Amino acid sequence: MAINPNWPVIEDGWGSYWTATATAPWDRYVELTPGTRGRTGIQRGRQYELDQVRSGELSTTVKNTDGSLDPLNSAGPYYGHIAPYQPWRKRAMWPPSINLLSQVMATGGDLGGYAVGANLFTADVFSLTDPVFAPTITASATAWQGANVLQASVPSGTGSPVLICYTLQPAALPGQTYTMQMRIRNVTTSTSLQVQPVITWLAPGGGTFSPAIGSTVTLTGSPTAAWTQITVTGTCPVNAAGIYLGVETAASAAATCSVQVDGWQLEKGSTASTWTAPGVWYPMFQGYMERLPSQWSFGGTYGTVAPTAVDAFALLSQKQLSDPLTQEINSHSPRFLYKLDDPQGSIGASDATGNNPQAKVAVSKYGAGSLVFGTQITAANPTTGVFTGSSGSVVTVANTNPGTFTPGPATYLKLASAGITGPADPTLWVRMLAFRYTGPTITGGAYLWSCMDNQRAGGSPSGSLIDLYLDTSGHPTITFGGPSGAGANYTAGGATNCADGNWHLLIFGYNASTQQVMFSQDGSVAAFYGSVPSTYTPTGLISDSLGGFVDATNGGGTTANYQGDLAFAAEFADWNGIAGGGAVGLTSLYNAWKNAFAGESSDARYKRILNYAGWTAATSIQTGVTTSMGPAEFGGQDAVSALQGVVDTENGAHFVDRSGAINFKARSDRYNALTPMYVFGENAAGGEFPYEDCQLDYDPTRLANQVTVTQQTPNQKFAAQDSTSINQYFPRTLTRTVNSSSAAECQDAANYLLSRYKQPAVRVSSIKFHPSANPSLWPVLLSLELGTRVRVMRRPPAPAAAIQIECFVEAIQWDMDDKAEAYCTLQCSPVDLTPYAIFSAWHTTLKTTVASGVSSITVNNSGDNTNPLATQLAAGTQIVLGQNTANQETVTISAVGATSTGWTSAVITLTTPTTKAHTAGDLINEVLPTGITDPTTWDAASKLDSTAFAY
Repeated sequence: MAINPNWPVIEDGWGSYWTATATAPWDRYVELTPGTRGRTGIQRGRQYELDQVRSGELSTTVKNTDGSLDPLNSAGPYYGHIAPYQPWRKRAMWPPSINLLSQVMATGGDLGGYAVGANLFTADVFSLTDPVFAPTITASATAWQGANVLQASVPSGTGSPVLICYTLQPAALPGQTYTMQMRIRNVTTSTSLQVQPVITWLAPGGGTFSPAIGSTVTLTGSPTAAWTQITVTGTCPVNAAGIYLGVETAASAAATCSVQVDGWQLEKGSTASTWTAPGVWYPMFQGYMERLPSQWSFGGTYGTVAPTAVDAFALLSQKQLSDPLTQEINSHSPRFLYKLDDPQGSIGASDATGNNPQAKVAVSKYGAGSLVFGTQITAANPTTGVFTGSSGSVVTVANTNPGTFTPGPATYLKLASAGITGPADPTLWVRMLAFRYTGPTITGGAYLWSCMDNQRAGGSPSGSLIDLYLDTSGHPTITFGGPSGAGANYTAGGATNCADGNWHLLIFGYNASTQQVMFSQDGSVAAFYGSVPSTYTPTGLISDSLGGFVDATNGGGTTANYQGDLAFAAEFADWNGIAGGGAVGLTSLYNAWKNAFAGESSDARYKRILNYAGWTAATSIQTGVTTSMGPAEFGGQDAVSALQGVVDTENGAHFVDRSGAINFKARSDRYNALTPMYVFGENAAGGEFPYEDCQLDYDPTRLANQVTVTQQTPNQKFAAQDSTSINQYFPRTLTRTVNSSSAAECQDAANYLLSRYKQPAVRVSSIKFHPSANPSLWPVLLSLELGTRVRVMRRPPAPAAAIQIECFVEAIQWDMDDKAEAYCTLQCSPVDLTPYAIFSAWHTTLKTTVASGVSSITVNNSGDNTNPLATQLAAGTQIVLGQNTANQETVTISAVGATSTGWTSAVITLTTPTTKAHTAGDLINEVLPTGITDPTTWDAASKLDSTAFAY
């Protein structure tokens, strides 16, 4: 494999192994790099810091003269395995190396960023023999190179062939010959193990091709065993979808032993070269092939395809979200969900999951009652008695003789008409129902839900049943029993009198394997009733009815009728997710129903939306500064718009990074980035990195001197304006909607945006780099990520002064071609022109020198000498005398002397005498956190001013 020392090893990988997916897989790719033609471009980021981030995009052209990438070519090697949204990645190794493995694989953990003891599952190194399914980095004084090795256990009796240490990296190039080498040994005394190196090729859609297997070697165990080199060579089939390579057992293990690996190398070629440590693999783009247009040129003799790949935001923008309650219910994979929000005049209720037909409105054998769709959500207490997780309508039931055991006419929902006759699995189920009872005092029972089998004795049903009702105290109760008639009554955990005209949510279920009945009202920790006999399991059910007690054994007679509203009838098999996880699942369902998760933090809301959107791949989510958001109101939005709403509230940022992980950055991320990671300019000797072109713009596009922030709920507006800016630049408006529950935070947001944008700022509209002409730029630009703070230096000819711009990277664009040219262009936004506030620990200096053994000290005025010192330092506060000196000690304040506005010194009395002498001018300050030594820069929780600003 020839190496150009000035150009990184580039890998363009296509995931033909995978179906269209919303994951970002680490491995199993086909390499298309040699076939790329012309320009490859990558664009990620946004134009301005106030804009919504755009989906990243990669575009390239790939040779296709043999039609192998044509989805209609039935003779092609990947026919039937070419689809939109298969994974696509581009990455680069710098410095370049013939060794195609990652650094942690190749060096036994000496390089690559993993510590000794780390399990390498997340590094894409696996083991099918080790109990933890991956090798572990182990320190070794006799490593083949460096100080660490990869070690995996091989238990006694392990068969053959079983992989001991292997990886599914890198991408496989069809038709390419590869050679792998390893150093390996057995370090367990008095054991022997036969092993062999192997390279196996993955087939599209699963399965493998015939492997290439090297010579078998016998490893004799000893803590000081010599290293054995194993080598294998194989050629990748033309229709391979990936590669895996490593070492495997060649015979069954007679005893448990530990195998160590070091000096691992994979290279292109038919012979093993001298082992070389690889460079760093930098991801450049990870996404999904969205389009694959083909073209034939030169008279139809030269075929190409021009793939366009997009990142995760493009996929998430296609995901439409329902209201929070429906989303939370759907996250538990319901068997059915009758929201009961059907329009007026409906003759049945529709299943929101689409799994079941409409449940028809049915009439009692005693005649009709009333069941009306399309009722608005109301309650006796319109403030606390309603639910806000869904804004749709509900169904109202008004049957005769409600709450009594007097038979009478009734209208109800017949779930059996939709094929639902009891739980799908009578041994494991959870059901949910929201209700509002409006009938008279209950003298018998008000039945909300009833199921039974066809047995009857003594004029009543006598077999299996599940009945949900309100008893005479208004407490939710279930009667639960099996076909023999054995059963019991169970009351809800957190039960209260629910005959109050307000909405309530009930969640109840049964788990035969744990012998438990679970029942929860209004999100309370459920009552779990244990030791439930298996004879209680309700089998043979033939009916399922909402809105009363419907006797299926006498042709549909009704009694204990219901009066009130119903909504959200659902059934789940997810016992573990709802009931088995303690209060988490129950609480989430209740909070979704009651208040749409009002009060959760911005990072929790962001994670929730990703979960509802089905994103299961990598994320990097910071803790948000907004700690209490308003109700989630993303119903009808696409997932990316919903995520952007969270980012707007947080005043943070989000993007898909180079490796395909979704990042959420709190607003504190930029406030705390006080120094640049890189400096770009002409002074290479001063550590600056050179650019070819830099375009600055004194840009008025984001001027704003009349700012209006709207609090999403209750749609209240908060304003901030600057008359000086208005006079200078005319009125310039900026509006933003935020979903914080704090009015103060909304006002703070308006004030910050005004401070940030009332004056124009110089922006770096474009700064262009040429790494192919200056290879020292490769590691800088390949490691650069959106949101990185950088400094741009521009030095015009004398006598003009140097221009220095502190900024954040907002957009990154790569342009590369097949003639070894590469450019990287950045767009950057300026940092805040001035910080709004600087918080610090209380600090001052000692006014006069004191000896050890004194019980009071005199200090100079602190940063705040307007307020009395006694209001800043309470008795019992600990302070440090002589911070960062050899005599540093911590003391406790007993009292603070009186001071008045403008004070210049103050006397502090201590609870115990000092133990050391201190010199005038020594630092005196609050106790600082571990690792912090400068009180002027610590801003975690200053006693001087503990206000939590929103910016």
